[in-house]
Amino acid sequence: MKVLKILGIGITSIFVFFIGIAVITGLNKADPKETFIPFLEQQMPRVTNWDLDFIQSLMIEQAVSSATPEQWQMYIEKVSTLGKLERIDAVQLENMSARTPFTGNTTTTAVYLLSLQFSTGPAHARVILVHTEEDGVQVQHINFLADRLMQ
Repeated sequence: MKVLKILGIGITSIFVFFIGIAVITGLNKADPKETFIPFLEQQMPRVTNWDLDFIQSLMIEQAVSSATPEQWQMYIEKVSTLGKLERIDAVQLENMSARTPFTGNTTTTAVYLLSLQFSTGPAHARVILVHTEEDGVQVQHINFLADRLMQ
C-alpha cells in the first residue's frame, strides 16, 4: 500500500510539473497584437528601403550568418527591383508557437504572410519573427514573393 501511495505522489508531481510549465509558457508568450504587428508596421517600410545593414540589424545572428556577404548583396539587388513600398494591405498570422526552456526565457515564434503593394505591383512577404524578453522581436527569415522576382 505504501508503494502505491509513493507511486501516486510521484505521478501527481510529474503531472503538476508539466501543467506548471504549460501555464508559465502561456503566460510569458508574446501577444501578437502588442508585439509582432507593431513591429511589422514600423519596420517593413524601413526594410523596403533595401539597406542591407539595417535589414541585418533586425535579424537573429543565425540568419545573418546563413549567407555570405556576396549572397546578401545579390538578394538585396534582386528584391530591390520591387521598388518602393506603397502600403501594407494585410497582415495574416499563419502560425505561432511558444517554448520555455528550463532557463525560463520564453521564446515566441510567429509566421506572418503580408500582402504588400509596391510601386511595381503587388507582392507578398513571408516573415518569421522571434520574440524573447532579452532580445525583443527579431527577424528569423524573410522571403519576398512576387511575379517580378521570377524574371
